Amino acid sequence: MKAIKKYSWKKVFAQLLLLGLPTVALAVYMLWDVNQFYNILRNDYIKQSIFFASGLGAATVFYGYRFRFLPTAVILFAGLYFAYQYINRTAFGEFDTFFITIQFFIFCILFSIGWLAGYGFSRSRYFTVFWAVFLLSAQIVIVSKITDIKATTLINAFIPIMAYAVYIIYTAELIRNMNDDDKFFGWFLVKRMLGFAVVLALMLLGVVNIFQRDFAGIEKEWGNAKGNYDKNKSNSENMTKENKDGTIGNKDQTKLTGNLNKGKRLVFVARLDNFFRDGKTPNPLYFTAYYYTRFDTLTQTFEIDPQMPENDLFRPNPSKIPLYFAKTDSTVIKNTRATKSRKVVTTDVYKVLLSPDEYIAPATAFFCQPLPVPNEYKDQFKSAYRAKMWVSDLNSAYFIYNPAGNQMLEEFQQQRFDVLRSIKTQDYTPLDKKFMQYYTYMPNDEEYAKIRSLAAEITKDAKTPVDKMIAIRNYFLGKDEFGQPLFKYSDNPGIPGLPSANKLTYFLLENRKGYCAYFAGATLFLLRSLGIPSRVAAGFLTVDRSSKNPGWYWFYEDQAHAWVQVYFPGYGWVDFDTTVPDANTQQSPQPDGTPPLNMQQAYLVADGNVVSVDTVTKKVVMDVNQLLYHDESYAVKNPERVEFDASVATVSRDTGTVRLSALTKDMHITAASFAEALKELKPGSNDSMRSILKKVPNPVPVDEIKIIDPEAEAKQKKKEQAIQTQPVDWMNVLWLTLIVIGGLALLVIITPYLIWQYLYAKAKGAKDPSAKAYSSYRAALYYTNQLGYSRTNQSPEQFARHIDQSFGTGFVPFSRIYQKLKYSGMPLTATEQETVNSFIVPFVKNVREKIPFKTRFSRFVNIYNTIQYFQQPKIG
Repeated sequence: MKAIKKYSWKKVFAQLLLLGLPTVALAVYMLWDVNQFYNILRNDYIKQSIFFASGLGAATVFYGYRFRFLPTAVILFAGLYFAYQYINRTAFGEFDTFFITIQFFIFCILFSIGWLAGYGFSRSRYFTVFWAVFLLSAQIVIVSKITDIKATTLINAFIPIMAYAVYIIYTAELIRNMNDDDKFFGWFLVKRMLGFAVVLALMLLGVVNIFQRDFAGIEKEWGNAKGNYDKNKSNSENMTKENKDGTIGNKDQTKLTGNLNKGKRLVFVARLDNFFRDGKTPNPLYFTAYYYTRFDTLTQTFEIDPQMPENDLFRPNPSKIPLYFAKTDSTVIKNTRATKSRKVVTTDVYKVLLSPDEYIAPATAFFCQPLPVPNEYKDQFKSAYRAKMWVSDLNSAYFIYNPAGNQMLEEFQQQRFDVLRSIKTQDYTPLDKKFMQYYTYMPNDEEYAKIRSLAAEITKDAKTPVDKMIAIRNYFLGKDEFGQPLFKYSDNPGIPGLPSANKLTYFLLENRKGYCAYFAGATLFLLRSLGIPSRVAAGFLTVDRSSKNPGWYWFYEDQAHAWVQVYFPGYGWVDFDTTVPDANTQQSPQPDGTPPLNMQQAYLVADGNVVSVDTVTKKVVMDVNQLLYHDESYAVKNPERVEFDASVATVSRDTGTVRLSALTKDMHITAASFAEALKELKPGSNDSMRSILKKVPNPVPVDEIKIIDPEAEAKQKKKEQAIQTQPVDWMNVLWLTLIVIGGLALLVIITPYLIWQYLYAKAKGAKDPSAKAYSSYRAALYYTNQLGYSRTNQSPEQFARHIDQSFGTGFVPFSRIYQKLKYSGMPLTATEQETVNSFIVPFVKNVREKIPFKTRFSRFVNIYNTIQYFQQPKIG
């Protein structure tokens, strides 16, 4: 028996062209993505797309006839199964059998999915909805495999799926309801598709603009989970980052989370030349890495801002400065705006786990000079540098807590506050407006209004800015009615029940548990709400544990810290710390070791490029560009060629000690000599580099050679360090799913109403009688159709009479006038013009009064009513 066609070839062709081709294109895109994560697919996405397309095309044509799905699908799937079993049992060889079996299995799956899609497009009206949800779910699984989550990645992943979902639902319904006997069928199809493309583009642009910030928030929330010391802890924050090579770096942001992950490893050791007036009691200072002056309210993250006004952050790369040579920046001193109670302080930093390119020092640093590590400490310390800082006399690590009965420290603390009380609120008025606006900015919404109210209550009795700061400190150190601490330090403070809730107000008003970022962030906004310029500083808490070697400090991972700096006119930025004491941080995880006390004096330091290396005689020839001799610096345009005796020299680079053979031609190195033979050969006032090189022995004995890695290699290292694998967090995937589905659902729900508002406004605004009649008739048809009164299989007269009987409108006379204009071309009488002008508003009002709001709302959000309206071939 000959199979009877269910659809005309026009409709089947339309299904293949308008449904099949876009679906195959999307399949190519998704299969390419899947191949990035599953090696078994062998990156053969083109062949796999052909498998899918063949199933889709075959099913679309096949079910264009009146075949039933169930028996035909059973026969097909059974045939594929037995073919698979036959291939699996055929002896091709062990490896070939496995390969061919897997390839055929992939073919079966993709062909079957394509077959089901082809059947659904041909026969099932609601299949496109389930198909869109299936593809969206598949894409979510694919995106969950991504380790480098960025806003652009998320948008590129989901916008095509969302566009396809809206397109496929609309187009399938369009094809299903089209009249393929219409001689203008092709033009009708083209018009509808072009119009839909414009509307879809506008909708997608709207979604991208609306959810761009959410995608960016997801990027920051999930895409920057690099550097946690304990990689088994997900959804946790760390005040430092761990690089791929195992070194520790400072983070350029810190996020408020429910869990702080802290390690106990030694990061660096520092000697700080800062003592109280007795010259014996150390005055430790916090070591600063970054200033966080920007707060992202979406992800609740404190971030650095390179554009902050009066930038006083010095960030050199010590690994790129020649040994013993210095880099300075006096601009940062100027930008502190500090002229009172300031002095220059020196610190020597010896790195253990701290990355070679990291720089950290008390604020405000302006000088960096790499130093050699003594031979006996090279196993313990990887590199070292000296820093100089423009430091406030009012700063100290003792500045906030009770100095435990130490009279000198108590006096210092009180003197500090007495000095700052000279600054009144009015002293901020002459400051630069941009500076004040930037450092007192805070979000202006209900949550931050609560912080403003709390700040006003806490500081109601304080007169000066420093007294307000002290009042805030005392608030965090206060007791409740039972004598228990009001606030507690906790690495696991928990998070609010709602993911979007403000963590700072939750910390301040409810939970009252947190780590340093919570205390610093809360203090920042309490101060800013009072008009006091402030910022968050991040670096390391300094704890004085040693009595054997005063001025030496040991810094562990758990001492990474955040605190607040407050600006006082004339005195500049002054440190304050409101984090309540954490006993674990005060105690070191192991006894502090012996610091490198005996630093050798380098009499000669040469910087230049290697010309040749003789590993047998231990001679190195280099072209010297810069020379440091007895702390006098010399430089030449044309380098001087010098031979060095490296028989006792230690060769090192950022990664540690290396052999002399590691030196290669044109390599940038620095050579330092501690030779006693150079001690008495001091430079004269008229000496040049050439005259000095003539004085010194030939070859020049050197003790240290430092390899300066090229910038390109450093950038590559940094890039590699940034690539970290992030485990899938299914809660985050769920939130992403809800965002995407919510955006799609919102798009579908509001589309009918937006179309109605457009048609209604056009009908009311038309001036020409013909245009007024056409727009009003079109708006009336759309409005009644959307409310469930379709004109299907009725003449215009019949439909108008039905509407008048249902709602008491004057649709019949208006419809007759519209038909007259459309078919006769005769001009309207004055009465007819008045009918046209006064029709649409009363018509809508009458219909609205007869249908309850609940019914109107439910029918207006039904997208299928809208699709049905646009399937009608013509208005008339």
